[in-house]
Amino acid sequence: MTKNYSDEFKLSVIKDYYESNLGVRKITAKYNLSSKNLVLNWEKQLKEKGLLPTEAKKDPEKIKIRSDKIDFPEKTQKEIEYEKEIERLHAKIEYYEQLEHLQPFISKKKQKQGAKVQSYICFAI
Repeated sequence: MTKNYSDEFKLSVIKDYYESNLGVRKITAKYNLSSKNLVLNWEKQLKEKGLLPTEAKKDPEKIKIRSDKIDFPEKTQKEIEYEKEIERLHAKIEYYEQLEHLQPFISKKKQKQGAKVQSYICFAI
């Protein structure tokens, strides 16, 4: 069921959004609206109708920055140790991968060395 809201109501919601420190989601909850997209769409519609200046927007100083996305705590000693261990393991993996590429050459060399050892043994007996 779609609700029809008056332009006056939409305008008051948008003005509240512009003037408050609340974000779109909080304004949506405050006015018990179904989606934050309503507020964003209303803003666009009101600008198109000329009820809101086209250059109107939320004051950047009133925009709250989510601190949980910016404020990273210092790494613990355990995290630092884990990172070092990961680096060592990556180095080992790289080393073993290089050995796998050399495996055909290593087997031929061992076969030749084995044959030389056998010939030395034969001469010693």
